[in-house]
Amino acid sequence: MAQIETFKCLQCGSCCSHIRGMMPTEDKEFIGKMAYGKLPLVQLVPIEKMSFPLWDWEAKRFKKWQQEANIDAKIKPSRAILDLNTNKAIIVTYFMDSDACPFLKGGKCLIYGTKRAYICRLFPFNRGPFLETGEKPKKENMFGTCCGMKALMPSIPENYNNMVTFLSKAFPDGSFENAVQFDFVTEYVNKTVIDLMKKKLLRPAMNYPYDFFLKRFQNTEKINFTDFLEQSGYIESKEELIKQFDENIDAKKQINEFLQQI
Repeated sequence: MAQIETFKCLQCGSCCSHIRGMMPTEDKEFIGKMAYGKLPLVQLVPIEKMSFPLWDWEAKRFKKWQQEANIDAKIKPSRAILDLNTNKAIIVTYFMDSDACPFLKGGKCLIYGTKRAYICRLFPFNRGPFLETGEKPKKENMFGTCCGMKALMPSIPENYNNMVTFLSKAFPDGSFENAVQFDFVTEYVNKTVIDLMKKKLLRPAMNYPYDFFLKRFQNTEKINFTDFLEQSGYIESKEELIKQFDENIDAKKQINEFLQQI
């Protein structure tokens, strides 16, 4: 069997120097149409200001890292649910309100030597191949702009099964697993919100005038999503859930099951 070419990060800093708008076109279209009040989870910032999302537990780490690095990472809420049961704003994701990552100095990451940030372990992927979008993804819409991908892209098969098999071996840095896990977390959040509503543990404000929603959000007590899950009794331990996400446990299982079936 021929040896598979593997991805190598060039540490060029390009993915860190332009962190706004890093999402596929179809995602932007969906957000613009549905995410500003028509769904339980509401976008708090305009599309053009969005940078990569930080899950609430990851944002907590970034806030610690910014103190250690002596910088202001401009971490702000990006998506939230206004719960009419508790009159609390449940923050699901945060973002760094900056064109370039505030941790990028002189072309180098100030926190690269620590355990790499969860979102950073995702690159060069935009998404994994298992996210349910109605059609199987193509390799062209799975990656952002990365210099290190130019040599590898021609080698990635067009056939879906072959493509997934190739990707599972071509990223020894773990980014493929992280991309799969990131999509799993996205689906987990969406399904959990629906389940919370069915169990009447959550009553989201929906179809409010957007300006009114933002005003209420600003004047409402805030709580992180994983904290809400634990406090409401929906989960026993947020730390166990975060560990499951952080160690890519679901992704490893999903990838292995897929490879065994083909």
